Amino acid sequence: MRNERDETGAEHPEKLKNQVVSGMFWKFAERIIAQGVSFIVSVILARILMPEDYGAVAVVGIFISLANVFISSGLNVSLIQKQDADETDFSTIFWCNLLISVLLYGILFLAAPLIASLYRIPELIPVIRVFALGLPVSAFQAIQTAYVSKRMQFKKFFFSTIIGTLISAAVGIAMAYGGYGVWALVAQSLTNTVIDTLVLFFTIRWRPRLVFSMERAIPLIRFGYKVTLTDMIATILNNLASFLMGAKYTSTDLAYYSKGTQVPKLVRDNIFTTVISVLFPAMSNISDDREYVKRLARKAIGLMSYLIFPTMVGILAVDRTMITVLFTEKWLGMAPYIAITCAEAIISVSPTIGFQAIKSIGRSDVLLKNELITKPVFFGSVVIGMFISPLAMALGMLIASVYCSAVAAVLVKKTVGYSLKEQLSDVTRPILFSAVMFVAVVLVGQIGGSAVVRLVLQVFVGAAVYLILSVATKDENYLALKGLVMKKHGRG
Repeated sequence: MRNERDETGAEHPEKLKNQVVSGMFWKFAERIIAQGVSFIVSVILARILMPEDYGAVAVVGIFISLANVFISSGLNVSLIQKQDADETDFSTIFWCNLLISVLLYGILFLAAPLIASLYRIPELIPVIRVFALGLPVSAFQAIQTAYVSKRMQFKKFFFSTIIGTLISAAVGIAMAYGGYGVWALVAQSLTNTVIDTLVLFFTIRWRPRLVFSMERAIPLIRFGYKVTLTDMIATILNNLASFLMGAKYTSTDLAYYSKGTQVPKLVRDNIFTTVISVLFPAMSNISDDREYVKRLARKAIGLMSYLIFPTMVGILAVDRTMITVLFTEKWLGMAPYIAITCAEAIISVSPTIGFQAIKSIGRSDVLLKNELITKPVFFGSVVIGMFISPLAMALGMLIASVYCSAVAAVLVKKTVGYSLKEQLSDVTRPILFSAVMFVAVVLVGQIGGSAVVRLVLQVFVGAAVYLILSVATKDENYLALKGLVMKKHGRG
């Protein structure tokens, strides 16, 4: 293992470790505060708006998500993965990204009437055309994100995200109270994207230049297109249930599904984003040291399992009470989707980190192979479920997730050397702790009285039980998090 920065730009392991720790701290703080505010805003908006408003935006979100894969997936990842990427590389990919975003906007603009007709919602035409205006901004932001991630300057993300979240929250709530319905959600999303990008523009040094090198573009595109294709397949399959559900059933059914998956994903994605956004650049910097990549992956899986498992199990234990207290009874139809999404989040921890390790060492071909092996199973499960009910579609995806996780475990073992035994060992203790916590929370839920009091008591007891088990067993993930917090507090 190298002991100093070499000519490829790789970091000294100790310096890299400090950057990872600092990066995770700032990224986690960013996600917790930003998503905490977003969650509060979503609760307020859900109490004001009707399920069909959310259903309409969910439809548009499907197509925006697909477009964003081309902008924010492959090419900017190739910049992070390339150890000696310079200003010419960044500007070259920026112009590629901008051209792609303009083309995508044109496609969505023209396709808006067809999409509105398919979902039987005429109001979608202007919504799609306005919502899609964020694509060129996202193209710029994707390169900014690659620049900051490459240099592991995650403190920059903290300020841009917080400012964007607060301003967009104010815009969304004001418009919802003003009776703008679905447009409140559109304005909130667009404002967030624009403000994030503007803040980064004034806080980082990178600016696009009038430079384009085909010689630089070709190898970056060669790596990036595989990542893009991989993520595109995943995005299509992940949104397939929403696409078919909205077309076959009602926008209210889609709203229950979309909102039901949102709550667990809010927690899961915060933790995933925090760890992955720091972990991938760190792994890429030492991609020629497979053993060190594996060690980082193991630590990340242990940490993510320690955080994800209890939060998902806790949400599962209090779902109906939580819905009634936060969103009102008109949203109780989302309860079964919350349970299914919690289970999927638990299953997805190991594969998610394992694939970051594979991506960091440049094996995007393995990621594509995984998609080709597993996604037909996803497709089949969703299509079969479509002819039964919306809930059957969600259950089919959960069953498919189990199969996909098994395939991922084998690929990670073959590519990174992370054995199945090691993968199971790294998640065993969080599983046991979460099971004990679940029993305690369910028992407390049997107490009668106010739903608000019962929910608060369940959350308190669940957190207390998990913490006591962690302290009593001197769990290494607990000790690592405690040390990180104390270190940062000491510096403050």
